[in-house]
Amino acid sequence: MLYPPQWLEPAFHPTYARLLCTLLRVRGVDIEALLAGTGLSSVGLQDSYCRLNFIQIRHIIHAALRFTELPSLGLTLGAATQAAAHGATGYAALAAKDVAQAMDLLGRYAKLRTSTLDLRLVQGREGDMSRILMREQFDLDDVRIFICESALVVIVRLLEAMLGQRLPQLEYRFPYPAPAWAGEYAVHLDGKCSFDAACLEIRLPSELLHTPCLTADPQACASACKDCEQGLVQLSHNSDITQQVRLRFLNCEGDYPDSSAMAAALNMSVRTLIRKLHQHGTSFQILRDESRKELAQWYLQNTAYPIERIAERLGYQDASNFSRCFRRWFGVTPKQARDAAAALTTCI
Repeated sequence: MLYPPQWLEPAFHPTYARLLCTLLRVRGVDIEALLAGTGLSSVGLQDSYCRLNFIQIRHIIHAALRFTELPSLGLTLGAATQAAAHGATGYAALAAKDVAQAMDLLGRYAKLRTSTLDLRLVQGREGDMSRILMREQFDLDDVRIFICESALVVIVRLLEAMLGQRLPQLEYRFPYPAPAWAGEYAVHLDGKCSFDAACLEIRLPSELLHTPCLTADPQACASACKDCEQGLVQLSHNSDITQQVRLRFLNCEGDYPDSSAMAAALNMSVRTLIRKLHQHGTSFQILRDESRKELAQWYLQNTAYPIERIAERLGYQDASNFSRCFRRWFGVTPKQARDAAAALTTCI
């Protein structure tokens, strides 16, 4: 593979893409142009509850940075993200009894919103500093800084909402060199910032962990946690057979298995495979088409492969058959899609 298979797995709740689109719409950005090449539309994004994969999010972030010419846009997005945007995960944290419980709940349920970062609270002794660690779960490539900035500001805003005050006693450590816009960090973050750390980290006085949350509500917390636990079950359920099939497709180059070969590779009958996929609301053909569709976009935008070679890598007998499928997916030919992506990169 030319890129990690995690890049094509569901990675972000669509709420965050909607928030970014809202920010840019206010700035006069054409949202359809922003989403061009992702397989998404502004209307479809508003109506969808399906998680976006990393390639889609990366494409949107790239376009957003080019359109706005604001390298610190990640900070702005994090500051504009209200607690309600995090769904039951945010409600559970805000309704927790104290900061320690809130951070533990965020660590458990953050994967319901994104699979890019793992959040963990490491408590220090009284009088020492405790740490909120956010570790990258796979290579975030050239949108790493944007995601880290957004995530850290989101957590700080949640802490401020829990405690009802700004928090100058916090310390922030970023896992990259200071960017050119590092001076803007002080606009969004009270406290000291440092760079080139081992991972994204917030340090806070340990006694702060035992401060009761202003919005503490045991019943609301229990209800939100119940919703989150159901979400984890559903997430695990959906990522089982469908992800196994998707990952096998994504590792194919030219020789795409039929349902019989796929079922044999997964040690089950064709009938069982079809039934399990149906239970997840999908089918063998849908997953194969989705995988080909995503790979086709990536090859056209990120390689100089001739269209004939891309068709071959995707298992098509000839380029004309691939072109017909591509037009059905996106409404344009592969050449038109490649030319449009190249023109957008050049002009912005």
